[in-house]
Amino acid sequence: MAGSGDDDGPTINDELRSLGQIPDDEDDMGDAAHLLFGRSAPPTNRDDGADGGAPAASAAAGASAAAPSDAASLASSTTGTGKRRSPVWADFEEVKEVVDGEQVVSAICKLCRHRLSGKSANGTGHLKRHLISCKKKVDRANAVQSRLALNPDGSYRNWEYKPDVARHELIRLIARLDLPLSIADNDAWDDYIQRAHNPRYKRVTRFSTARDLSKLYNEKMLHLKAAVMPGVSSVCLTSDIWSGNAKEDYIAVVAHYITSDWELKKSVIGFKLIEVSHNGINIAECISGVLRDWGLLDKVFSVSLDNASSNTTAMLALTPLLDGYLGYDVDPSDHTKKVYHVVHQRCACHIINLIVKSGLKRLKPCIEIFRTAINFLNSSNQRIAQFKEYCQAKGMRPRKFCLDMDVRWNSTYLMLKHLMPYRTVFSVFINLQFGYPLLVEQHWYIAEKVLQFLELFYDSTVALSGVYYPTSPLVLHHILEIASHLHDYEHDSNLCNVVAPMKAKFLKYWKHVPLLYAFAFVLDPRAKMRGLQNVLDLLAQSNNMSYIDYLAEVKFELHKLYDKYESKFGAARPARTTHPSGLTGKRKQAWGKIFGGSVSSGPSSTAGSSAVPPGLSELTVYLDSDNVVAYDDDFDVLNWWHEHKLTFPVLCTMAKDIMSVPVSTTSSESCFSLTGRIIEERRRRLGPDTVEMLICVKDWELGEEKGQHTVEDEEYEDYFKNQFLDHDSGASGITT
Repeated sequence: MAGSGDDDGPTINDELRSLGQIPDDEDDMGDAAHLLFGRSAPPTNRDDGADGGAPAASAAAGASAAAPSDAASLASSTTGTGKRRSPVWADFEEVKEVVDGEQVVSAICKLCRHRLSGKSANGTGHLKRHLISCKKKVDRANAVQSRLALNPDGSYRNWEYKPDVARHELIRLIARLDLPLSIADNDAWDDYIQRAHNPRYKRVTRFSTARDLSKLYNEKMLHLKAAVMPGVSSVCLTSDIWSGNAKEDYIAVVAHYITSDWELKKSVIGFKLIEVSHNGINIAECISGVLRDWGLLDKVFSVSLDNASSNTTAMLALTPLLDGYLGYDVDPSDHTKKVYHVVHQRCACHIINLIVKSGLKRLKPCIEIFRTAINFLNSSNQRIAQFKEYCQAKGMRPRKFCLDMDVRWNSTYLMLKHLMPYRTVFSVFINLQFGYPLLVEQHWYIAEKVLQFLELFYDSTVALSGVYYPTSPLVLHHILEIASHLHDYEHDSNLCNVVAPMKAKFLKYWKHVPLLYAFAFVLDPRAKMRGLQNVLDLLAQSNNMSYIDYLAEVKFELHKLYDKYESKFGAARPARTTHPSGLTGKRKQAWGKIFGGSVSSGPSSTAGSSAVPPGLSELTVYLDSDNVVAYDDDFDVLNWWHEHKLTFPVLCTMAKDIMSVPVSTTSSESCFSLTGRIIEERRRRLGPDTVEMLICVKDWELGEEKGQHTVEDEEYEDYFKNQFLDHDSGASGITT
């Protein structure tokens, strides 16, 4: 057996022995003998034939004393023809690869994963030297106080630095906070992280960050495509166009949907540079291209756009492409004309904006007085300091005031709202500084009336801009409130001239209530047809018109739409079982006005809790059952349908689609505030693909925390609210 080792030729260790030096593997010859020749093998004698007894005995003793775990570790690293005997291999992994037709052997350190040469001809001296150095580093790291990290299950673990995790979290930070891609590619960042957080941190270049962004975007997009969208019955789109200072226009496409867990969500699925004219055909091509990339052309139920004429043209081009979900009908009066079932939804908040702005034009002279006064105060730092002292002397918290913006009527409301509590001190100070009475009591009286008048429109805009609760069932409530509000102020001596154009604008858009709003209202189990009829009666009183024909149209079209769902989903109807109704949810509306007098909040009825009798449609049984009596703030219409999905499987799908329709394009417009921060003055070199990835990743990250479309609103209101001049004032990041 000793001779078989000589067949491999002399090694470096043999040459070291011939020179009288200690070879690298001298002290492991006996310990590894049982691995080389087996536990029952005779004693080994590699070089010394005359004195072989003592080494042989020592080898045999070492073989018998070797621990099983050591043997297993060494055995795992002695694969192939080469035999690894040095104990240093217990801390290295032997890896054999074929490179360019030749076998390359490497040794990978188990402590630091560093790769070294593993050729037998190189010996193990370099491995021992690396191991000594590596263990010293580990010992120094262990001497530092342990850092704990929290596991998802609440338990703790020892935290360790991982460069790949650091890069992943860096790109998430950049996307969430709109930071430059090169933020980590400089000495200042390195110094901050290494000195304050982790001395082992390694710099990440902007090129690596760009690759990490693309990787994260693709991972999240594939997750949405593979894990989320397959469980969604349909999607509802919103879209709008953003024009930036860099003369680059982008079109945002946002998908709203209800997941298989019955959660209403929204995701930005496209943010494309549009370099052509903003006509309807080009808009339709951009939207259809995004849907094609996501495989959603046959899942679109509705498209919500603003009231621009080009969007009407875009819908005419889009609807033939989106007929894959509910198909189309042939027009009875013209057999060559197709009637598509894709819902074109106009932005309700945009309509409210048009209504209010038509009235504010009449109030411009009065509002201009307050703008002049605020601008006069803010134009001098000395004057601001004097106003601060005057407020403190009067026991008022000193503050500044912000001017409104012409393009946002709600800024006028917020300007007056935060100015009103300071009416006395503000008037006295401004009139003294101005030299004559700029603000008189009549101005404040009109401002107070305007503030009270605009409050309902502001609250309606906020309610209909929601993301995480269905807004389509709420629109009819707010239409009724606005109609009654305008009717009540028609004869007000101070506001009658303001109300007249507003009511004309209201009737222009909502004289004929969109059918979608009526469908959504009827599918609220607290309303049904009885509630709709009462609402239309109240609207008739406020608008001085009849809605009898409209009610008949709603009944006919609702059954017609249900028949479409029955033909599409009826064959897959599961067995029906009973479920109790739910009492959890979102918002409270003026049900007392709808049903006459005050309504009580108590246990809901058992509406829809029994199986549908044969021969009757689910819609008929639902409408004929009693209304649910649950008028508390926490009633959740989505949860009710979720709990009745086995009782009304087809109608439940229709309700899910209708409830997921957003009635405003605010979700698309909220992308534009994000874009303004991403494509700022110093970041105009970002390519369109990078801009889209940053927008989408930030939106998806916020969506996981249910934080979409809240940051901008809060910051905008804080801009008007937190303008205090003392040390407790909050900082605002919005500029005008």
